[in-house]
Amino acid sequence: MKAIILTGCLLFGTALWAQETPKRENIKNGSVVESTVYHDNGSIAQKGAYNLNNELHGAWISYDAQGAITAQGTYAQGKRVGTWYFYNTGEINQVQYQDGRVTQVDRLAKTDTRVVTQFE
Repeated sequence: MKAIILTGCLLFGTALWAQETPKRENIKNGSVVESTVYHDNGSIAQKGAYNLNNELHGAWISYDAQGAITAQGTYAQGKRVGTWYFYNTGEINQVQYQDGRVTQVDRLAKTDTRVVTQFE
């Protein structure tokens, strides 16, 4: 009887462990570590890279749990730089950064026909 219970617990535990989605995946690629962070449902939450000083560096994209992009932009040695886009219901906030500081904010309606750069 103990063997049956132990076997059942082992099988149940293995099944639960097998269904767990990794919360973060990091892959070293030369002078950067490419990182993918996952939502609890297994979809990608964020994707980008760190430099070897553990600072965010390069293009980063954030997604909601349904897979829609919520933010995208670029980091340089841990600071936001250039143009970032933050997607909200009905609008896009276009934010200009210089050396990690906000220099300009524009709100665009999602119906605007302006071209938005896609980071991938």
